[in-house]
Amino acid sequence: FFPAMAALLLAFLAASALLAAGALPGVSAFSPSSLPLAASSADAIEAIAERTSSSATKKRVSILLCPAQFCVPDDYDVLFDSIREAENRLDNDIEIGTCKACDLPRTEWIKVARQLPTKAFLEARLPVQKTLGWYFDAMERSLTDIFAEEGPDANICVIGHSIGGWVARAYLGGMSGSSTAIGRLAQEKCTSFVTLGTPHTSPEGALVDQTRGLLKAVETTPSCSAENLAGRGIEITCVGSSGLGGNFISTDLEELVAASSYLPLLGRIGKDVTGDGIVPLDLAFLDENHSRRVVVESCSITGGKVRHAHVLPTPWNLLDGYAGSIALPEDFIWYGSEGIIDDWAQHIQ
Repeated sequence: FFPAMAALLLAFLAASALLAAGALPGVSAFSPSSLPLAASSADAIEAIAERTSSSATKKRVSILLCPAQFCVPDDYDVLFDSIREAENRLDNDIEIGTCKACDLPRTEWIKVARQLPTKAFLEARLPVQKTLGWYFDAMERSLTDIFAEEGPDANICVIGHSIGGWVARAYLGGMSGSSTAIGRLAQEKCTSFVTLGTPHTSPEGALVDQTRGLLKAVETTPSCSAENLAGRGIEITCVGSSGLGGNFISTDLEELVAASSYLPLLGRIGKDVTGDGIVPLDLAFLDENHSRRVVVESCSITGGKVRHAHVLPTPWNLLDGYAGSIALPEDFIWYGSEGIIDDWAQHIQ
């Protein structure tokens, strides 16, 4: 992901003329004002009891979101609201519980630079635990918050966006080396795993190993395989886009950026190579015998092509590591947009 950083920023800059001025407001999942007006306190208590009884028939699932490079927790508040709305539409007997994005300020990514001058970096064999320990720690901090709110019997769905998908896969496969009680509980209580625009493989034909051996290590570790994770009862869904092609001979900036990303990752470009503008579709899936593949191309509402992300990360903002990234406008379609999200949110289990 080191040289891919530049391509990622260029991809979002392609939409810079459309940048939204502000973020969508959050939506409260529950407030006293949402209760029906009651003539007496007894009526109010009865209304609460009815809601409690109704939700008791549903499986409650909490969500841990593993973010993309340089994205921060606030960037995913809108996604959590959209997931709740989707579950209400889908009516699939799932109730969304506590939602947390990993406690990762963008400043944490600087820690990757420690590996730049090492022999392991040059030889593309970076050690996963040592290189990504800070990300695994952030996952466990947020998991601690979820279990504190939901209790030890909470069902956990892990959603990974972009690089967050294969980092989460490494964690679920035990590559963090965690021996904490929270780590053991998370391994036991993860019931579903969803990845959005995640490159799951590092093919031999790639022009360069952009993760310097990290993804290859995850890919070749048996405990991280789809077969092993599914065998533990984790339902796996991988979501990829076929909306954008790449072309170096084009006046379309998005096609140029897509080509500059697809070629080093996949080792080739052509009419048969499509993706979300950053990650080619061919790399977005795990073993189809043990995981579900969801291919999205365009929004069912607007017809807009499905892109890699919904924000423009701001890695230069080191003064406030938790400040939200620059939000792209609502008509900049991505995996979490209305008209797309129902295709995969139905698999949160």
